[in-house]
Amino acid sequence: MAAGMYHSNRRNFEGLDALAEELRAHPRLRLLGDYCGLRSRGLRRQALAALEQFLKLASEFDGPEARAAAVDILELHDRTKEAHQFLAQPLRARFLFPVLETWMEDEPGSITPLRWLGFLKHSDHLLARALAMAPDDLPVRRRLVERTLHHINYATHHLDENFFIGSVDETVEDLKSLGTYIEGAPDPVLFAAAAGELRYFEALVADWIAFSREGAGSFPAWCAERKRKYRFAAKYDYGSS
Repeated sequence: MAAGMYHSNRRNFEGLDALAEELRAHPRLRLLGDYCGLRSRGLRRQALAALEQFLKLASEFDGPEARAAAVDILELHDRTKEAHQFLAQPLRARFLFPVLETWMEDEPGSITPLRWLGFLKHSDHLLARALAMAPDDLPVRRRLVERTLHHINYATHHLDENFFIGSVDETVEDLKSLGTYIEGAPDPVLFAAAAGELRYFEALVADWIAFSREGAGSFPAWCAERKRKYRFAAKYDYGSS
């Protein structure tokens, strides 16, 4: 492996090494440990062969064994997120997704497959369902707060150009959802920064709605006239002078 590649991806490789050691301690996950060890050394072809062996073995797991293996894999990944090459597409598509989806169908009242599938699929809908079932699940609440803030920020990040991305009504609903997620936290102090962002975006969107009703001019100039202070990105003119 080239030295430059190792140093630029060092945390990933170190995470894979740590995972390899832990996975090899699980008899049914030993081949995944081999995958991680080979992947950390840059031996992609051999690593994928080990992964294929694991997937063939896993296809013979019974229901409880498959579920236990899926949870073990996901919990290990959750503790070693820097190893971004761990949850490879074949592992997700051919093992984790089918196991979790079948589990959800068989046990619709179980939060375990719901929350993990929500994390894996980046699904606000599944995560919101999981939070409704377990309001004290802080990782789920935190992920929903992060994702909802991302949606709001994305929708508004071109307002300095008088351009709102998507639907204002949907963003207003996102703001309401964000408030609900923050207010429902067992300890609201944990989301104090997010609460500040909520107030900021509530004011920003309210001003955009008011500006839009007037229908003319520049939104940043409109805000400046009213002494509003928003985080508009600086723009530079690189044209010839």
